[in-house]
Amino acid sequence: MKTYQQNQLTMFQSVLRFFAEAGAPLAAIKRINVGRLQLAEVVDRIGAAAQAQDHGTTGITEERKALKAAAAQRGEVMRLLVVALTDDAALRGELKQPLSKKGLGKDAELLAYLRRVLAAVATLGPEELVEAGYDAQVHAGLQADIQRLAETQGAARQVTTGTSSATDALEGLIDEATAVLTEQLDPLVAAQRLTRPELVAQYEAARRIVKTAARRTAEYRGVAQFRKPTLVYDRREAGLPQPTLGNRSGKGLTLRYYTAMTSTAAPAPGQGVVVKHKTDQQLADYSKLGAEDAPYLLVVLEQVDGEGRWVVR
Repeated sequence: MKTYQQNQLTMFQSVLRFFAEAGAPLAAIKRINVGRLQLAEVVDRIGAAAQAQDHGTTGITEERKALKAAAAQRGEVMRLLVVALTDDAALRGELKQPLSKKGLGKDAELLAYLRRVLAAVATLGPEELVEAGYDAQVHAGLQADIQRLAETQGAARQVTTGTSSATDALEGLIDEATAVLTEQLDPLVAAQRLTRPELVAQYEAARRIVKTAARRTAEYRGVAQFRKPTLVYDRREAGLPQPTLGNRSGKGLTLRYYTAMTSTAAPAPGQGVVVKHKTDQQLADYSKLGAEDAPYLLVVLEQVDGEGRWVVR
């Protein structure tokens, strides 16, 4: 599963978790519950497809890693013998690169190099090989490794093709789940804004896709409006004990971040941290934002005109 697909799946699961917990009153509404059940069914299929995809790839990959390591070790022994015994300067030049470096390259290049080593061994006399410590079992093992690598290379291609097909299938399932959200749940939940504003704000936060690119922490992004509290996340679930608060808005626009006991509360006068346009503020904790036990992080735009673009990571 690709990173962006995993991020989508995490969002779907967050929405389902919301309906099972804080959003239970919304899930009690018949049409919303129908959409919730449809989303849960598609998410189950996404999970099954992702698991099958990962299982099929792992077995072949691990086997080939072990084979390549063993073949490189045996091949290096044979290469060193050839380099030490041959009088052919050109051959020594061909085989000057250690197998430890070739093992890091493409499989086809490694196979070609191993076969060249075997062919080079055949140019040497049996007596001089024995005198140099040649082991026939190492030679036979290398031949078997090369054959097995060639055989599993085809299997690896099939897995790659299968993985590509599985990725396409996952894409279709993700589109199906997204359609359930955009066509059913989003408008039905939004219709409850006047009667259940806090739950709608929490749903919108759960609905937000959190970016988790390789070697990066979770990143939350969204749009803030003038004096309209926007829920960034529930601190209890976000996993960001030391948040970095960012402002990606246009020139002259400032954002105020703060914490509150409810998901729709406005900030008290002077509460929170103000972040200026195109800047970030990294915090050691949430103490500057509000009460210690306040679970929700929110943000508001401080200017009437413009669109506030916030990012927290």
